[in-house]
Amino acid sequence: MTQLTRNENVFTLDISDSLEGDHRFTVERIRAIDAALTEVESTPGELGLVITAQGKFFSNGLVPELFAEPGYSAAFQALVARILVLGVPTVCAINGHCYGGGLLLGLACDERCARAERGFLCLPETSIGVPFTSGLAALVSSRLAPREVHRAMVLSERYDAPTAAAAGIVDDAVPAAELLAHAQRRAGELRGLRGSVLAANKRRRYAEVVEALHRAEPLTVETGT
Repeated sequence: MTQLTRNENVFTLDISDSLEGDHRFTVERIRAIDAALTEVESTPGELGLVITAQGKFFSNGLVPELFAEPGYSAAFQALVARILVLGVPTVCAINGHCYGGGLLLGLACDERCARAERGFLCLPETSIGVPFTSGLAALVSSRLAPREVHRAMVLSERYDAPTAAAAGIVDDAVPAAELLAHAQRRAGELRGLRGSVLAANKRRRYAEVVEALHRAEPLTVETGT
């Protein structure tokens, strides 16, 4: 479900399960990512963390069929909140298609890079009838410029990596062969920031977002007009 590896001062968390999968956030995957974060946080020293996947998808997001399951929405939002204020610098290496919850998790990371040649980034919630919770809307609004918040969150704009980089949704569009190394190098550059001050400054910067993400506000699917 996930694989956590370490090379010197950089952890790499692969959230995929197979090259053919779309790596949606099942209950089990959310728990596995959360457990990996605990392992990273319990490791002393200067550290950076890369979150990535393998295959055609980074993640196709959440599972609408699970929205009615007690605690599912809360668990995902708590995971996003945890990544947002993690005391370890985070870089998301988006290896392929990145939709909905996949992009929301990416936006919680400190930086993002995406595969340049192929793959789309999109928040399709409006187009598929899923209202954003207050917390997830606050996350998007805190990370993107107002014009792109409207295009991405309200109009379900679909971006390729170069366009996403131009819009500030990702920091870099990188050739596939160089993507993981690029992300690991950047995480290594940021490793010295790891610690309580980084976590405290993130909590202060994103206090309202974190508070909103912890509200008891489940995701739903709406039909009709």
